[in-house]
Amino acid sequence: MNIELQAKLLKLKGFLNEINHISYSYSKLGKNTSFDELDNIKANQLIEIYNNLLNQVKVLILNYESTNQ
Repeated sequence: MNIELQAKLLKLKGFLNEINHISYSYSKLGKNTSFDELDNIKANQLIEIYNNLLNQVKVLILNYESTNQ
């Protein structure tokens, strides 16, 4: 495999690993947080965290798209 192809594969793997980490964080939050036990404060905190995770994915996708143009 040539060096350029290997570099592209490693870059893609890096993006996917970052998305996987975000997905893992979401999964752990879901397993550790019962909706039945949420009060308004915890629900608002969870909304903020979920929005943050989505923003992280958005940034990753925008960075990926900008490097592939």
